[in-house]
Amino acid sequence: MFQKVLAGVLVAVVLAIGTLSCTGPTGPAGPAGESAEAGAVTGAMGLPGITGPQGPPGTGVAGGDAGVVLPVGCLSPCHGFNGVITQYQSSVHYSTFITNVGGDEATAWTTPGSVCGNCHAIDGVALRVAGKVGTTDGGVVEHLGNGQILYRNPPDAGVSTESTYAGGALVAKVDCTTCHAVTNANDPHKTGIPWTDGSFPFVVPSGATDVSYIEKTQPGSTTTGTVVPGLLNTTGSQGPGNACVFCHKSRKDVTTYVTASNKITSLNWGPHEGPQADVFSGMGGYSYAGKTYGQSAHQAKLQCIDCHMPPVANNSKVPDHSFAPRLSACIGCHATAVNFDVNGGQSLVRASLTELRTVLNNAGALTQTATAPYLALPASVIADPAADMTLDKARPNGAADGGATVLAADQAGALYNYFLIARGGAMGVHNTKYTQQIVYDSIVAMGASPVAIALRPQ
Repeated sequence: MFQKVLAGVLVAVVLAIGTLSCTGPTGPAGPAGESAEAGAVTGAMGLPGITGPQGPPGTGVAGGDAGVVLPVGCLSPCHGFNGVITQYQSSVHYSTFITNVGGDEATAWTTPGSVCGNCHAIDGVALRVAGKVGTTDGGVVEHLGNGQILYRNPPDAGVSTESTYAGGALVAKVDCTTCHAVTNANDPHKTGIPWTDGSFPFVVPSGATDVSYIEKTQPGSTTTGTVVPGLLNTTGSQGPGNACVFCHKSRKDVTTYVTASNKITSLNWGPHEGPQADVFSGMGGYSYAGKTYGQSAHQAKLQCIDCHMPPVANNSKVPDHSFAPRLSACIGCHATAVNFDVNGGQSLVRASLTELRTVLNNAGALTQTATAPYLALPASVIADPAADMTLDKARPNGAADGGATVLAADQAGALYNYFLIARGGAMGVHNTKYTQQIVYDSIVAMGASPVAIALRPQ
Protein backbone atom coordinates (compact mmCIF):
# COMPACT_ATOMS: atom_id res chain seq x y z
CA MET A 1 0.00 0.00 0.00
CA PHE A 2 2.82 2.40 0.94
CA GLN A 3 4.56 1.76 -2.37
CA LYS A 4 1.39 2.54 -4.32
CA VAL A 5 0.87 5.83 -2.44
CA LEU A 6 4.51 6.73 -2.96
CA ALA A 7 4.24 5.84 -6.63
CA GLY A 8 1.25 8.15 -6.97
CA VAL A 9 3.16 11.00 -5.36
CA LEU A 10 6.06 10.41 -7.72
CA VAL A 11 3.76 10.55 -10.74
CA ALA A 12 2.49 13.95 -9.60
CA VAL A 13 6.01 15.23 -9.09
CA VAL A 14 7.17 13.97 -12.48
CA LEU A 15 4.16 15.51 -14.23
CA ALA A 16 4.64 18.83 -12.44
CA ILE A 17 8.31 18.99 -13.33
CA GLY A 18 7.52 17.94 -16.86
CA THR A 19 5.38 21.01 -17.38
CA LEU A 20 8.50 23.11 -16.73
CA SER A 21 10.59 21.21 -19.29
CA CYS A 22 12.58 19.80 -16.38
CA THR A 23 12.72 16.17 -17.58
CA GLY A 24 16.21 14.72 -17.29
CA PRO A 25 17.93 12.35 -19.72
CA THR A 26 16.70 8.77 -19.94
CA GLY A 27 18.87 6.35 -18.03
CA PRO A 28 19.66 2.75 -18.91
CA ALA A 29 16.66 0.50 -19.26
CA GLY A 30 15.43 -0.90 -15.97
CA PRO A 31 14.76 -4.54 -15.33
CA ALA A 32 11.51 -5.97 -16.60
CA GLY A 33 8.69 -5.09 -14.26
CA GLU A 34 6.23 -7.64 -13.01
CA SER A 35 2.59 -7.19 -13.89
CA ALA A 36 3.40 -4.03 -15.85
CA GLU A 37 5.15 -2.40 -12.91
CA ALA A 38 8.01 -0.02 -13.69
CA GLY A 39 11.56 -0.49 -12.54
CA ALA A 40 13.42 1.67 -10.07
CA VAL A 41 13.46 5.47 -10.43
CA THR A 42 16.49 7.26 -9.14
CA GLY A 43 16.90 10.99 -8.38
CA ALA A 44 19.62 13.33 -9.57
CA MET A 45 21.99 12.82 -6.63
CA GLY A 46 22.50 9.09 -6.89
CA LEU A 47 20.08 8.28 -4.09
CA PRO A 48 18.53 4.83 -3.67
CA GLY A 49 15.83 4.04 -6.21
CA ILE A 50 12.11 4.34 -5.50
CA THR A 51 9.50 2.06 -7.05
CA GLY A 52 8.19 3.85 -10.10
CA PRO A 53 4.64 4.23 -11.45
CA GLN A 54 2.87 1.63 -13.51
CA GLY A 55 3.97 1.37 -17.12
CA PRO A 56 4.82 -1.05 -19.90
CA PRO A 57 6.97 -3.97 -18.74
CA GLY A 58 10.60 -3.13 -18.38
CA THR A 59 10.34 0.63 -19.08
CA GLY A 60 11.51 1.84 -15.68
CA VAL A 61 14.37 4.32 -15.36
CA ALA A 62 17.40 3.17 -13.41
CA GLY A 63 20.87 4.36 -12.55
CA GLY A 64 22.45 6.62 -9.97
CA ASP A 65 23.12 9.60 -12.24
CA ALA A 66 20.07 9.74 -14.46
CA GLY A 67 16.34 9.92 -13.97
CA VAL A 68 14.24 13.07 -13.45
CA VAL A 69 16.46 16.04 -12.55
CA LEU A 70 16.08 19.78 -12.21
CA PRO A 71 17.93 21.48 -15.06
CA VAL A 72 20.64 24.00 -14.34
CA GLY A 73 18.22 26.81 -15.26
CA CYS A 74 16.11 25.93 -12.21
CA LEU A 75 18.97 25.32 -9.81
CA SER A 76 20.78 28.56 -10.55
CA PRO A 77 20.14 31.07 -9.20
CA CYS A 78 16.98 30.07 -7.33
CA HIS A 79 16.72 26.43 -6.31
CA GLY A 80 20.32 25.33 -5.74
CA PHE A 81 21.85 24.80 -2.32
CA ASN A 82 23.41 28.27 -2.59
CA GLY A 83 20.33 29.68 -4.29
CA VAL A 84 18.08 32.63 -3.67
CA ILE A 85 15.31 30.51 -2.12
CA THR A 86 17.66 28.97 0.45
CA GLN A 87 19.08 32.40 1.28
CA TYR A 88 15.64 33.96 1.63
CA GLN A 89 14.51 31.19 3.98
CA SER A 90 17.31 32.22 6.36
CA SER A 91 16.18 35.87 6.38
CA VAL A 92 14.25 37.80 9.02
CA HIS A 93 11.61 38.52 6.39
CA TYR A 94 10.88 34.80 6.11
CA SER A 95 11.20 33.97 9.82
CA THR A 96 8.81 36.81 10.69
CA PHE A 97 6.26 35.33 8.32
CA ILE A 98 6.66 31.82 9.74
CA THR A 99 6.51 33.06 13.33
CA ASN A 100 3.32 35.04 12.82
CA VAL A 101 1.43 32.97 10.23
CA GLY A 102 -2.10 32.29 11.41
CA GLY A 103 -1.73 34.62 14.39
CA ASP A 104 -3.66 37.71 15.36
CA GLU A 105 -0.78 40.02 14.42
CA ALA A 106 -0.56 38.62 10.90
CA THR A 107 -4.31 39.08 10.52
CA ALA A 108 -4.01 42.72 11.55
CA TRP A 109 -1.21 43.19 9.03
CA THR A 110 -3.56 42.38 6.16
CA THR A 111 -6.72 44.06 7.43
CA PRO A 112 -7.98 46.65 4.91
CA GLY A 113 -8.06 50.07 6.50
CA SER A 114 -5.18 49.32 8.87
CA VAL A 115 -1.81 51.03 8.52
CA CYS A 116 0.23 47.83 8.79
CA GLY A 117 -0.54 46.32 5.40
CA ASN A 118 1.29 49.05 3.49
CA CYS A 119 4.50 47.23 4.42
CA HIS A 120 3.50 43.85 5.83
CA ALA A 121 0.93 42.63 3.29
CA ILE A 122 2.44 40.73 0.38
CA ASP A 123 1.07 43.30 -2.10
CA GLY A 124 1.39 46.41 0.06
CA VAL A 125 4.39 47.94 -1.70
CA ALA A 126 2.99 47.28 -5.18
CA LEU A 127 -0.29 48.96 -4.26
CA ARG A 128 1.54 52.02 -2.95
CA VAL A 129 3.51 52.34 -6.18
CA ALA A 130 0.23 52.05 -8.07
CA GLY A 131 -1.26 54.88 -6.00
CA LYS A 132 -3.72 52.66 -4.15
CA VAL A 133 -3.87 53.51 -0.46
CA GLY A 134 -6.60 54.72 1.84
CA THR A 135 -6.85 58.03 3.67
CA THR A 136 -9.23 58.69 6.49
CA ASP A 137 -10.11 62.22 5.46
CA GLY A 138 -9.67 62.33 1.69
CA GLY A 139 -6.14 63.68 1.94
CA VAL A 140 -3.47 62.98 -0.66
CA VAL A 141 -0.08 61.38 -0.03
CA GLU A 142 2.33 63.68 -1.79
CA HIS A 143 5.12 61.28 -2.82
CA LEU A 144 3.24 58.00 -2.62
CA GLY A 145 4.95 56.40 -5.64
CA ASN A 146 8.36 57.06 -4.08
CA GLY A 147 7.65 55.56 -0.70
CA GLN A 148 5.95 58.29 1.30
CA ILE A 149 3.32 56.98 3.70
CA LEU A 150 2.28 60.04 5.69
CA TYR A 151 0.34 63.06 4.46
CA ARG A 152 -1.01 66.35 5.75
CA ASN A 153 -4.49 67.57 5.02
CA PRO A 154 -4.29 70.45 4.36
CA PRO A 155 -0.56 70.41 3.42
CA ASP A 156 0.29 73.05 6.02
CA ALA A 157 -1.55 71.23 8.81
CA GLY A 158 0.38 70.66 12.00
CA VAL A 159 -0.15 66.91 12.17
CA SER A 160 0.78 64.16 9.72
CA THR A 161 -1.59 61.25 9.17
CA GLU A 162 -0.65 57.74 8.07
CA SER A 163 -2.27 56.29 4.95
CA THR A 164 -3.96 52.90 5.22
CA TYR A 165 -3.77 49.59 3.39
CA ALA A 166 -6.30 49.36 0.56
CA GLY A 167 -5.64 45.79 -0.60
CA GLY A 168 -7.23 42.47 0.23
CA ALA A 169 -4.28 40.11 0.55
CA LEU A 170 -4.60 37.15 2.90
CA VAL A 171 -0.86 36.72 3.32
CA ALA A 172 1.32 38.88 5.57
CA LYS A 173 4.61 38.05 3.94
CA VAL A 174 7.49 39.96 2.41
CA ASP A 175 8.67 37.69 -0.38
CA CYS A 176 9.74 37.65 -4.03
CA THR A 177 6.69 39.44 -5.40
CA THR A 178 6.84 42.15 -2.74
CA CYS A 179 10.03 43.50 -4.27
CA HIS A 180 9.99 42.04 -7.79
CA ALA A 181 7.35 42.25 -10.51
CA VAL A 182 6.87 38.56 -11.29
CA THR A 183 4.13 38.01 -13.87
CA ASN A 184 2.86 35.25 -16.14
CA ALA A 185 4.99 36.76 -18.88
CA ASN A 186 8.32 36.51 -17.05
CA ASP A 187 7.82 33.71 -14.50
CA PRO A 188 9.96 30.69 -15.53
CA HIS A 189 7.45 28.40 -13.82
CA LYS A 190 4.87 29.60 -16.33
CA THR A 191 6.99 30.19 -19.42
CA GLY A 192 9.59 27.43 -19.13
CA ILE A 193 12.22 30.02 -20.09
CA PRO A 194 15.20 30.08 -17.69
CA TRP A 195 15.79 33.14 -15.54
CA THR A 196 18.27 35.70 -16.80
CA ASP A 197 19.68 38.81 -15.12
CA GLY A 198 16.95 41.46 -15.17
CA SER A 199 14.09 39.00 -15.68
CA PHE A 200 12.31 40.24 -12.56
CA PRO A 201 12.20 44.09 -12.53
CA PHE A 202 11.75 45.91 -9.24
CA VAL A 203 8.28 46.92 -8.13
CA VAL A 204 9.51 50.28 -6.86
CA PRO A 205 11.19 52.92 -9.05
CA SER A 206 14.89 52.03 -8.83
CA GLY A 207 16.65 53.87 -11.64
CA ALA A 208 19.65 56.16 -11.23
CA THR A 209 17.43 59.22 -10.73
CA ASP A 210 14.51 57.59 -8.89
CA VAL A 211 14.36 58.90 -5.33
CA SER A 212 12.86 57.45 -2.16
CA TYR A 213 11.48 59.26 0.88
CA ILE A 214 11.58 59.00 4.64
CA GLU A 215 8.75 60.62 6.60
CA LYS A 216 10.52 63.55 8.23
CA THR A 217 9.37 66.92 6.92
CA GLN A 218 11.89 69.71 7.06
CA PRO A 219 10.85 72.37 9.61
CA GLY A 220 8.82 75.14 8.01
CA SER A 221 8.21 73.19 4.81
CA THR A 222 4.79 72.45 3.39
CA THR A 223 6.29 69.63 1.30
CA THR A 224 6.09 66.42 3.29
CA GLY A 225 8.94 63.98 3.61
CA THR A 226 12.65 64.10 2.88
CA VAL A 227 14.57 62.51 0.01
CA VAL A 228 17.07 59.89 1.09
CA PRO A 229 20.47 60.96 -0.29
CA GLY A 230 22.12 58.80 -2.88
CA LEU A 231 25.78 58.16 -3.53
CA LEU A 232 27.87 61.25 -2.84
CA ASN A 233 24.63 63.08 -2.01
CA THR A 234 23.86 63.50 -5.71
CA THR A 235 20.85 61.88 -7.33
CA GLY A 236 19.13 60.78 -4.16
CA SER A 237 18.60 57.29 -5.54
CA GLN A 238 19.43 54.19 -3.59
CA GLY A 239 18.83 52.16 -6.75
CA PRO A 240 17.48 48.70 -5.79
CA GLY A 241 17.82 49.87 -2.19
CA ASN A 242 14.81 52.11 -2.76
CA ALA A 243 12.81 48.95 -2.08
CA CYS A 244 14.40 48.81 1.39
CA VAL A 245 13.61 52.45 2.14
CA PHE A 246 9.92 51.94 1.32
CA CYS A 247 9.48 50.02 4.59
CA HIS A 248 12.60 50.33 6.74
CA LYS A 249 11.78 53.74 8.19
CA SER A 250 10.13 55.33 11.19
CA ARG A 251 6.60 55.79 9.84
CA LYS A 252 6.57 58.97 11.94
CA ASP A 253 7.23 62.58 10.94
CA VAL A 254 9.31 63.66 13.91
CA THR A 255 8.93 67.31 12.89
CA THR A 256 5.23 67.21 13.73
CA TYR A 257 5.23 64.15 16.01
CA VAL A 258 7.25 65.83 18.76
CA THR A 259 5.40 68.91 19.98
CA ALA A 260 6.13 71.62 22.54
CA SER A 261 4.47 69.55 25.26
CA ASN A 262 4.30 65.74 25.02
CA LYS A 263 2.17 63.56 27.25
CA ILE A 264 3.10 59.94 26.61
CA THR A 265 -0.08 57.85 26.59
CA SER A 266 1.01 54.78 24.63
CA LEU A 267 3.66 52.10 25.02
CA ASN A 268 4.14 52.37 21.27
CA TRP A 269 5.07 56.04 21.26
CA GLY A 270 8.01 56.82 18.99
CA PRO A 271 9.37 55.52 15.69
CA HIS A 272 8.27 52.16 14.36
CA GLU A 273 10.66 49.22 14.61
CA GLY A 274 13.30 49.02 11.88
CA PRO A 275 13.89 52.71 11.03
CA GLN A 276 17.25 52.04 9.36
CA ALA A 277 16.67 54.50 6.50
CA ASP A 278 16.16 57.35 8.98
CA VAL A 279 19.58 56.62 10.48
CA PHE A 280 21.40 55.82 7.24
CA SER A 281 20.17 59.03 5.63
CA GLY A 282 21.32 61.07 8.63
CA MET A 283 18.04 62.97 8.50
CA GLY A 284 15.33 61.07 10.37
CA GLY A 285 16.01 61.90 13.99
CA TYR A 286 15.00 64.81 16.20
CA SER A 287 17.29 67.76 15.44
CA TYR A 288 18.34 70.20 18.13
CA ALA A 289 18.32 73.92 17.45
CA GLY A 290 21.66 75.39 16.54
CA LYS A 291 23.23 72.02 15.79
CA THR A 292 24.43 70.76 12.43
CA TYR A 293 24.44 67.10 11.51
CA GLY A 294 27.03 65.57 9.22
CA GLN A 295 27.24 62.39 7.22
CA SER A 296 29.54 59.42 7.58
CA ALA A 297 31.52 57.91 4.73
CA HIS A 298 29.04 55.04 4.65
CA GLN A 299 26.16 57.28 3.65
CA ALA A 300 28.25 59.03 0.99
CA LYS A 301 29.77 55.92 -0.59
CA LEU A 302 27.39 53.04 -0.05
CA GLN A 303 23.87 51.87 -0.80
CA CYS A 304 21.78 49.38 1.19
CA ILE A 305 22.56 46.49 -1.13
CA ASP A 306 26.33 46.97 -0.94
CA CYS A 307 26.41 45.52 2.58
CA HIS A 308 23.16 43.58 2.81
CA MET A 309 23.07 41.99 -0.66
CA PRO A 310 26.62 41.45 -1.93
CA PRO A 311 27.05 39.10 -4.90
CA VAL A 312 27.30 35.38 -4.07
CA ALA A 313 30.25 33.99 -6.04
CA ASN A 314 29.00 30.40 -6.13
CA ASN A 315 25.53 31.46 -7.22
CA SER A 316 26.36 33.22 -10.50
CA LYS A 317 27.11 36.39 -8.50
CA VAL A 318 23.42 36.99 -7.86
CA PRO A 319 22.90 39.24 -4.79
CA ASP A 320 22.52 37.53 -1.42
CA HIS A 321 18.84 37.31 -0.45
CA SER A 322 19.41 36.52 3.21
CA PHE A 323 19.83 40.30 3.60
CA ALA A 324 22.27 39.71 6.45
CA PRO A 325 25.12 42.26 6.51
CA ARG A 326 28.40 40.77 5.32
CA LEU A 327 31.78 41.64 6.77
CA SER A 328 33.24 41.13 3.31
CA ALA A 329 31.58 44.40 2.32
CA CYS A 330 33.71 46.21 4.92
CA ILE A 331 37.11 44.81 3.96
CA GLY A 332 37.59 47.15 1.01
CA CYS A 333 37.94 50.11 3.39
CA HIS A 334 38.61 48.34 6.70
CA ALA A 335 41.17 45.73 5.69
CA THR A 336 41.84 44.46 9.21
CA ALA A 337 38.21 44.23 10.34
CA VAL A 338 37.30 40.95 12.06
CA ASN A 339 33.76 42.03 13.03
CA PHE A 340 31.43 45.00 12.66
CA ASP A 341 32.84 46.75 15.72
CA VAL A 342 35.37 48.54 13.52
CA ASN A 343 37.71 50.73 15.58
CA GLY A 344 35.41 50.09 18.53
CA GLY A 345 32.65 52.18 16.94
CA GLN A 346 29.76 49.91 17.92
CA SER A 347 31.04 49.57 21.49
CA LEU A 348 31.27 53.34 21.78
CA VAL A 349 27.72 53.86 20.52
CA ARG A 350 26.35 51.14 22.82
CA ALA A 351 28.04 52.72 25.82
CA SER A 352 26.73 56.17 24.91
CA LEU A 353 23.24 54.84 24.19
CA THR A 354 23.27 53.14 27.59
CA GLU A 355 23.98 56.55 29.13
CA LEU A 356 20.96 57.99 27.33
CA ARG A 357 18.89 54.99 28.35
CA THR A 358 19.84 55.53 31.98
CA VAL A 359 18.86 59.21 32.13
CA LEU A 360 15.59 58.54 30.30
CA ASN A 361 14.78 55.73 32.70
CA ASN A 362 15.57 57.96 35.67
CA ALA A 363 13.14 60.51 34.22
CA GLY A 364 10.40 57.88 34.19
CA ALA A 365 10.25 57.60 30.40
CA LEU A 366 11.07 53.90 29.82
CA THR A 367 9.46 50.58 30.71
CA GLN A 368 9.27 46.96 29.64
CA THR A 369 6.04 46.33 31.53
CA ALA A 370 3.16 45.43 29.22
CA THR A 371 0.30 46.58 31.46
CA ALA A 372 -0.28 49.14 34.20
CA PRO A 373 1.19 49.84 36.65
CA TYR A 374 4.15 50.52 34.36
CA LEU A 375 7.49 50.03 36.04
CA ALA A 376 10.82 51.62 35.29
CA LEU A 377 13.62 49.39 34.04
CA PRO A 378 15.43 47.65 36.91
CA ALA A 379 19.12 48.38 37.47
CA SER A 380 20.03 44.84 36.36
CA VAL A 381 18.50 45.47 32.92
CA ILE A 382 20.27 48.81 32.53
CA ALA A 383 23.60 47.26 33.53
CA ASP A 384 23.34 44.29 31.15
CA PRO A 385 26.11 44.81 28.55
CA ALA A 386 24.21 42.68 26.05
CA ALA A 387 20.82 44.25 26.74
CA ASP A 388 18.25 44.07 23.94
CA MET A 389 17.19 47.69 23.87
CA THR A 390 14.49 46.99 21.28
CA LEU A 391 12.40 45.59 24.14
CA ASP A 392 12.14 49.05 25.73
CA LYS A 393 8.85 50.91 25.40
CA ALA A 394 7.71 54.44 26.17
CA ARG A 395 6.39 54.61 29.72
CA PRO A 396 2.88 56.07 29.72
CA ASN A 397 2.29 59.08 31.93
CA GLY A 398 0.78 58.58 35.33
CA ALA A 399 1.60 59.82 38.78
CA ALA A 400 0.29 56.57 40.29
CA ASP A 401 3.19 54.52 38.96
CA GLY A 402 5.81 57.24 38.90
CA GLY A 403 5.86 57.72 35.15
CA ALA A 404 6.99 60.96 33.58
CA THR A 405 4.28 63.60 33.48
CA VAL A 406 4.89 65.79 30.46
CA LEU A 407 8.04 65.96 28.34
CA ALA A 408 9.13 69.20 26.72
CA ALA A 409 10.12 69.06 23.06
CA ASP A 410 13.86 68.51 23.55
CA GLN A 411 13.30 65.80 26.17
CA ALA A 412 10.70 64.04 24.01
CA GLY A 413 13.16 64.38 21.14
CA ALA A 414 15.77 62.59 23.25
CA LEU A 415 13.32 59.73 23.84
CA TYR A 416 12.54 59.61 20.13
CA ASN A 417 16.25 59.51 19.22
CA TYR A 418 16.87 56.74 21.74
CA PHE A 419 14.23 54.56 20.12
CA LEU A 420 15.45 55.47 16.63
CA ILE A 421 18.97 54.17 17.31
CA ALA A 422 17.92 51.22 19.48
CA ARG A 423 15.29 50.03 17.02
CA GLY A 424 17.44 50.78 13.99
CA GLY A 425 20.01 48.22 15.13
CA ALA A 426 23.65 48.11 14.03
CA MET A 427 24.75 50.44 16.85
CA GLY A 428 25.92 53.24 14.60
CA VAL A 429 27.21 51.29 11.61
CA HIS A 430 24.56 52.72 9.29
CA ASN A 431 25.79 56.26 9.91
CA THR A 432 28.44 56.54 12.59
CA LYS A 433 28.84 60.32 12.80
CA TYR A 434 25.12 61.08 12.76
CA THR A 435 24.37 58.42 15.37
CA GLN A 436 26.98 59.77 17.76
CA GLN A 437 25.83 63.35 17.23
CA ILE A 438 22.15 62.81 18.01
CA VAL A 439 22.90 60.55 21.00
CA TYR A 440 25.33 63.14 22.38
CA ASP A 441 22.81 65.97 21.91
CA SER A 442 20.04 63.89 23.47
CA ILE A 443 22.07 63.18 26.62
CA VAL A 444 22.79 66.88 27.01
CA ALA A 445 19.08 67.68 26.49
CA MET A 446 18.28 65.39 29.43
CA GLY A 447 20.57 67.45 31.66
CA ALA A 448 23.49 64.99 31.78
CA SER A 449 27.10 65.17 30.65
CA PRO A 450 28.12 62.59 28.03
CA VAL A 451 30.95 60.31 29.16
CA ALA A 452 31.60 57.67 26.49
CA ILE A 453 31.54 60.32 23.77
CA ALA A 454 33.18 63.15 25.65
CA LEU A 455 33.32 65.55 22.69
CA ARG A 456 30.57 65.98 20.14
CA PRO A 457 31.72 64.68 16.71
CA GLN A 458 32.03 67.43 14.10
